Amino acid sequence: MIAPALLGESLALQLTSQDNNLEIILDKKDIKGLPKLILFCLEEVELSNSIKLEILKLKERWDQSPVLIVIPKNIKLSSADLMTFGSEGVIQDPTVEILRDTINILLEGGRVFKINNETNYNADSIPNSYGLGHWLLTSGLSQINKDLHTIDRMIGNKSINSFYLFILLGRRRELLIAKRLIIWLWGPLEVLIESPIKNNSDEKINLINKYSTDITIRNTSTNELWKLIYKRVKERLQDNLTNSTDELAALYSLNKNKRSNLLKTLLHEFSIILNKLDSKNDREKGFEEILESITPELRANTFRNFIDSYDRLKKNGVDVFISEFLVQNAELGIIDDELPPIALIIDPILNNKPILIDGEYLSIEDPRSIIHLETFVLNWIFRTAEIICEEIISSCSEWPELRKYFLNKELVSTRELERKRNQINTNNQLQNLLKKPIRLYESKRLYYTVKNNKIEKIIILETRDDELRKLNWTQRQIAFTIELRDALAPQIQAIIQYLGDLIVLILTKVVGRSIGLIGRGIAQGMGRNLSKG
Repeated sequence: MIAPALLGESLALQLTSQDNNLEIILDKKDIKGLPKLILFCLEEVELSNSIKLEILKLKERWDQSPVLIVIPKNIKLSSADLMTFGSEGVIQDPTVEILRDTINILLEGGRVFKINNETNYNADSIPNSYGLGHWLLTSGLSQINKDLHTIDRMIGNKSINSFYLFILLGRRRELLIAKRLIIWLWGPLEVLIESPIKNNSDEKINLINKYSTDITIRNTSTNELWKLIYKRVKERLQDNLTNSTDELAALYSLNKNKRSNLLKTLLHEFSIILNKLDSKNDREKGFEEILESITPELRANTFRNFIDSYDRLKKNGVDVFISEFLVQNAELGIIDDELPPIALIIDPILNNKPILIDGEYLSIEDPRSIIHLETFVLNWIFRTAEIICEEIISSCSEWPELRKYFLNKELVSTRELERKRNQINTNNQLQNLLKKPIRLYESKRLYYTVKNNKIEKIIILETRDDELRKLNWTQRQIAFTIELRDALAPQIQAIIQYLGDLIVLILTKVVGRSIGLIGRGIAQGMGRNLSKG
């Protein structure tokens, strides 16, 4: 364990008292052989480069030992920054139980990342008192942290003079020493582990009870990785998802229950296809051909499974099974050109291939890879659901009895339904004719994801030159217009600037002087007249 002396001793005592199998070494001199795990406890997380350098040195010395970083509650780095440290685990403000379980998972070859960017902790508020020591600790640390934050902002000001900077650095050292003294006097373990809760129903106690980034990988098998992605995606597909985009009109034409069932069914059907591909002995042979046949089969199964297969309605006086009617009436082979190849999701999971993210190849068990694949799966679900909902709306126009079964109340009206269909068709044509060529030329792709229980749009840059070459003549003219605008913009800007300078010259040098001479002559003439009077 690498930690400040008093903090390390207290934490080691807590861990070993609950698990006799753990042997914690606090001094490097006492290490014999290769450590099973390196526990790196940090009091402050401000300079990520220095931490990365320290972890790199640890890896060079003990390359086979996993590293677990324990960070305090208040941090200045985002979860994306913390996941680039190169460690096997990062855990924020843990309890002894969570820390012990995390250590066991890493010892078995897993990975754990529990980070909370949006903590409910308020540094200005002091929770209910658990005694004099706890009150002195929380109040003292709250004031010191506030002063340190103010000093850090002043030091970050580049215009500050050297003498004043020297004074601020000295004050900062004094505050850090005072902080360590308070921790030594009133309980070093309180920095990482909350005091025991006396009353769980007390709403005034602000504790972290959920991590915004919670990734636990017990092993790197295909089933374990997909199980984790499946769980994270399912947690985001809540019943009360709100649409913060200006699109997905067809999806949100369905009533709440059918919309929720559709999204969850698509995730389930995708999982079935993945398991089928995983069970094949030869994954590489015919892999692309298998993927091409996935879409119609998956959509047909979705139509059958997201509603009760026995539900029937009257159509022309005859009872008709709704699911079978949809399968027969819908176009199952519609291709969404903006949807990335599904192989980008399946291939890394089944074949344990690295993923290229921000110019760096990351292993499949890296938490950034998990989040990347999660975004791909969510985008696939929303785009596929939109296509399926468009087919449902088309069937509702043909079979009016379906409207109350599938759609929102306001779309039961024929006028409102046709208005919605026209809106969807117009938006699709606008996307295909105008927005798609622009995105292809700008090497952008639109993704749908879920953040804070809202469906949001994100733009990811990726090379799309091959798709740009396949555009038809009309779409190419849109891209050519953008290219022409970029080519002519500097010349037009230079001409406008030259004309502006010329106008300014004429107004100031010519017109301005002329007005000045005329005014001076009038003033002199009035002076003579007044003197004669």
